[in-house]
Amino acid sequence: MKKLILHSGGMDSTAMMLDYVETYGPENIISLGINYGQKHLQFESEAAWKFCNKRNIQRCVLSIPISQLGSCSLIDKDVEVTTDMEDQRSTVVPQRNAIFLLFAAGFAEKNGCDEIVHGACVDDYKAYRDCRPQFFKLLEATIQAGRTQPIKGSEDIIQDLDHNICSLLPDTADVTISTPLIDETKTETLTRILEKHSVNVYKDSYSCYNGEQASCGRCPACVERLVAFYKNQVEDPIWYVERLNWNID
Repeated sequence: MKKLILHSGGMDSTAMMLDYVETYGPENIISLGINYGQKHLQFESEAAWKFCNKRNIQRCVLSIPISQLGSCSLIDKDVEVTTDMEDQRSTVVPQRNAIFLLFAAGFAEKNGCDEIVHGACVDDYKAYRDCRPQFFKLLEATIQAGRTQPIKGSEDIIQDLDHNICSLLPDTADVTISTPLIDETKTETLTRILEKHSVNVYKDSYSCYNGEQASCGRCPACVERLVAFYKNQVEDPIWYVERLNWNID
């Protein structure tokens, strides 16, 4: 069955795509993008499409109007994106991953996918509660309970929830949520990818929250990305307005 990868075009989802292409082949992967009104949609989407087109990978983009739920710096052009790494929660879009994954679950059910792949990593834990292992496990159980025709699971919702929430019991989810980067930092993921691939694979990726053609180099997404490349002693191949120097040791 096919693997559905939430592929924004950032460095984490790019790493997952590379891993899954190697393991399952491009013909067994679907790249799923989400247009939720984010400032950086144009350039991250362009990067994701370039990645997929080069490898003949099926891609679909869903439009979800999360911006209607309220303002935040990622979706409101009148709210400036923070440059303070201690203020990352100001970039949180409420319930974003829950909404993304529920839409992805519906897509997976209709398109014969048995796995949804999300790029949450260790660096995301502090600011984003919906990037922690417990969140994904609970949501996977919820998705199974709402499945129209359970195959591995049961028609009994209570039984399905009990089986899927309790890790001591066999997994009976028809569509699993996988988080292959959940125990890695961005630096560790980049180190692993560079053991097999040229740094130039990251030309087809984009991370900046400000959404300009040249990445700002100052927002939290840019800083975390640049730190990962710095610690791996390689230069990020994408274009920045400025590359700041930090004491990161």
